[in-house]
Amino acid sequence: MQRTTIIEQLQRYIAQDILRGKDIGLDETTPLLEWGIISSLQMIKLLNFISQEFDVDIPPDKLIAEYFTTISSIASLVVEQMFARS
Repeated sequence: MQRTTIIEQLQRYIAQDILRGKDIGLDETTPLLEWGIISSLQMIKLLNFISQEFDVDIPPDKLIAEYFTTISSIASLVVEQMFARS
């Protein structure tokens, strides 16, 4: 799966499920944590989405803020985990 496809799917999920369709100009560089878009409950939902959509489980040592600052950083983490399991 291409990184751009992962970004698109993450962006769609966050816009529809977390922001409930609110248009805040979300893109791959939007500061998700800084703007308070992702809370702890939403993080659990996001991790579940990643597991189901991309068949990737994020290990506990990767559950730190630096990996979840933007959609781009989350996509990089997903790609990294896809290659790690290969």
